[in-house]
Amino acid sequence: MTTLGFDQPLYILPFDHRGSFQKKMFGWDGVLTPEQTAQIAAAKRVIYDGFKAAVAAGVPKEKAGILVDEQFGAAILRDAAADGYAIASPAEKSGQDEFDFEYGEDFAEHIEAFHPTFCKVLVRYNPESTREAAVGEIARRYRHFVDIFERARGD
Repeated sequence: MTTLGFDQPLYILPFDHRGSFQKKMFGWDGVLTPEQTAQIAAAKRVIYDGFKAAVAAGVPKEKAGILVDEQFGAAILRDAAADGYAIASPAEKSGQDEFDFEYGEDFAEHIEAFHPTFCKVLVRYNPESTREAAVGEIARRYRHFVDIFERARGD
């Protein structure tokens, strides 16, 4: 098994937002058309171009990374990986009150397609839950994530 960890400074620019881009930035609900999807991808490309400009202006490349989703940022993930940046991908569905995987049980295949440096798993905390329920929910979701990911990787 591989030992995981990261012991260096790393500044990640997160733009993995999906539902908020669609609804709040563009005002679109429901299933997107290919043209709408392309518009959101283009907006994310502007963010990525700004990231690359910051690195070109002096941000240390070895300390710079991005967090972007596959849905609108697949090309960005490929470009950033090819350029040697640290990349991270989200595993969760956007805008959910309770954690669920974006691609169901196939989530690991989608993540491995990009070989990200990191994988983000957002688990929301409900302050109205008991501490035991919250801890139990987080532990179950995390263990499920690790089990599926390790099976997909063959660990």
